[in-house]
Amino acid sequence: MNDHELARKLARETGTLLMGLRNHAASLTGGEDETHSVLAEEVLGSEGDRVAHDYLMDQFSIHRPSDVVLSEEGDLEVARLNATRVWIIDPLDGTAQYSTGGSPNPSQISVASVAVPARNELWSMDEPVQRYQPNNTPIRILVSRSRPPREIPAVIKKLEATFPERGPVEVIPMGSVGAKVGAILADKADVYFNSGGFYEWDLAAPLGIAVHNGLSVTDCSGNPIELNKVNLKVNDILLETK
Repeated sequence: MNDHELARKLARETGTLLMGLRNHAASLTGGEDETHSVLAEEVLGSEGDRVAHDYLMDQFSIHRPSDVVLSEEGDLEVARLNATRVWIIDPLDGTAQYSTGGSPNPSQISVASVAVPARNELWSMDEPVQRYQPNNTPIRILVSRSRPPREIPAVIKKLEATFPERGPVEVIPMGSVGAKVGAILADKADVYFNSGGFYEWDLAAPLGIAVHNGLSVTDCSGNPIELNKVNLKVNDILLETK
């Protein structure tokens, strides 16, 4: 199978694996006291990260044994910098939401594919392009659920002054980057920005899906985002419709 087919396959299978693990954990924790439930959530989060990472690494060793894999849960050695082919993966994006039963729990594989099994969504670069259709409804901005940008009040003020015909700006908190990209492509939002910082594995697959579907992807200064760098930190991101 080609890279796109493999990415799609692994994203789907990892998502199914994670949902099965979470459903099994839920069946064991029902009716327990609060302290036990909190501990169970912590264990589920760490176990989900580990199981998904181990499964993906095993699959890459079978299907792409000579490729280098950069994973949030793996070895960050710098051999990847001179490698011809590097996969950037986030086995479980949104660990906190996953462990507490929240909806977005994407598995992100870069060629790119993003699976959101709790929503029955799978985005891949081997699919036809989905062009966003702008309209005159209120501008909807996606922000981090846990770390909304401190600049958001100023951004809202400027947007409402620039586009008065769109009415009051709506702010929508949401979990992972993959879920946010899916929301824009599904016409549930218009813009996503974050100034709180990321690591490359948080962004790689979702940004591939965004670019494939014609969205603008830059940092907050308008510069392109580069991946597989020595410093894996990405300071900020602006993702919007063109």
